[in-house]
Formats: sequence, structure tokens, C-alpha cells
Amino acid sequence: MVGPVIDFTNFGTELLKTVEDMGGNIVIINSVMNGVAALRDDFDTEIIRDKGLLLSAEILDAFMPASDTFSGQKAMTLKTRTASFNDADIDLKITNDDIRKAYRSYLGWVLENGRTEAQVRENPFGLFFVNRIITQHFQFARTNTSWKGVFNQAGSGAGAITDGFLVKMTAGRAVGGDIAANHVFTAAASITDVNAYDQVNGVAQLVVDTRPDLLAMPMNFYVSQVNYDRYCRARRAAFPTFVGPGEKPRTLDERSNITFVIDQGLAGKDTMAVTPKQNLKFIANEAPGVYSINVVRQAKHWEISIRVSLGFDYASPELLFLNNKV
Repeated sequence: MVGPVIDFTNFGTELLKTVEDMGGNIVIINSVMNGVAALRDDFDTEIIRDKGLLLSAEILDAFMPASDTFSGQKAMTLKTRTASFNDADIDLKITNDDIRKAYRSYLGWVLENGRTEAQVRENPFGLFFVNRIITQHFQFARTNTSWKGVFNQAGSGAGAITDGFLVKMTAGRAVGGDIAANHVFTAAASITDVNAYDQVNGVAQLVVDTRPDLLAMPMNFYVSQVNYDRYCRARRAAFPTFVGPGEKPRTLDERSNITFVIDQGLAGKDTMAVTPKQNLKFIANEAPGVYSINVVRQAKHWEISIRVSLGFDYASPELLFLNNKV
């Protein structure tokens, strides 16, 4: 079931043959989507073409008292944003020893109890290798790109590959942006143990004040671990008789539809945002030809370059409520 042992001297040829035989850039697209498991927990993931529309349909109230005349009412508005992507390279220098270690991991996967022959045939070592690399790199994207990424063509690391949510939201709430002023809470100069409870509720109150119809919709409150802990301490101080020292609320007080998401991508940031999970999108470009893998044999190592195309964005400004922190 394991199949023949790979000749490591021909690793590059075997790897490229696996990718090409299984659909070329489709393999890499699928590996990208497999690699965003940590992103999928908190964001919506979507494969879409460059300049495709991120749609959010909002049904409007078309009821009116019965009469003999017809008065057409606008029944739906479409709030759209255009998907845009940046290409990013994963450039690796891998020794034969690195390849052997990866192969031993693959053998461990193959020999796990319950693994079927069909599963092994569908996941040869080359595909396992590509998936592993991309999955590990998307852990960096989750932490350093999703919120804090700033595209820098001359930069390096996951934080430079594309703009994250903070860049998009900062532009959206600027003059001329698509986020309305009444969807933005003016935060205190510093968020502290004293004011954190009011700061969190101030953002949530935007939903009540501007879109009370959304109070039955499940929404997430995205916040850093530090500010969530500040909220808990401020909550205990405000209600010492009712709140214990170990209490960690999952939802906001009197806002049962809003669930806290302690977001690792917001570490070191005071941004707070309320929105449905489906409104925050990780997007991968489905256009053919934008994904590639190149393998070059050097004297003592392999050089492997994988190109991907991705982005982060919010779909509808109407469903986004946030403070003015970055």
C-alpha cells in the first residue's frame, strides 16, 4: 500500500510530476484552501476571480396597506465590494535531510490505523509535501496577514504579502469610504481595565442604534486577548456581586446574538469589530495561471518556489461595526 520508496535524487521531477498529473495549479489552489483551516474557523473562505463581486443582499420591507393602486417598492439592495488579490511567493531552501524527514512524516500518516488504500492513492508524497508547506505558511497568514497585513512588494514575511482587514477597514471608514460614520465608535485614547467594559458595549451599541433588525442575526465580536481580559476585569469591577473572578463570558451582556471571538490576528491591536463571520472573507484567486510551483536542484539542496494568489476583505459595509482604532 505504501508504494515504492522515492528516489530522493529525483525529488524535483517526482514532485512536479505529481502536481502536473493532478491538475497543476488546481492542486495548489486546493492546498491553499486546505491550509486555511484556522482561517475558516473565524472567516468565510471563498474562491473567486479577480475583480469579482463580493455580494451581500439585504431584503427591504415592501409591505404596505392593501389598496387598489400599485406602488412598486424596492425589494433588495446589493452592497458590493470588488475582490482584489496579491500574488505571494513561498521560497524555500530544502536539503535532502529535510525531504527525508518529511517522507518519514508521510509514512507515519500512511500507516495510521484506519487509513485506506484509496486515501493513500489520492494523497501521494508529492501532494502531501505541498500541502504541508502551504498549511504551515497559512498559520503565519492567520497571525500576521489576516488583520495586520500591509502589502509591501519589497518586504518579506506573511505580514507583507497582502493588505489585511485593518488596512481595508481604515480606508472604509475614512472620508469617502464605504463605511458609514454611524457604524464607527470613537474609542477612548487608551483602552484600560477601567473603561474596557464601556468600550466593548459602545461598539455593540452601534448595532442597536443603526440596525436593530440585525439583533437576531448571529454576529461575532472580534477582539484581542488583552482587551478581552480587560473587559472581564472591568465587568467584575462593575458587578462584583454577580460576576466571579473566573467568569469568561462567551456573549456580550444583554446581546446574546453577539459572540466574542478572541482573535490572534489582533494581538497588539485595539481594534474591535462586530460583524457576521460570513462578512469577513479570505479569498483565493481562481484564475488559471496565477499559481505555480518551481523546483531547482542545487549542489547540496533543492530550491522550491510556490506562487499563490490571495486576499482578505469584508463583503458588506452595512454589516460591519467597529471602533476607530488600528
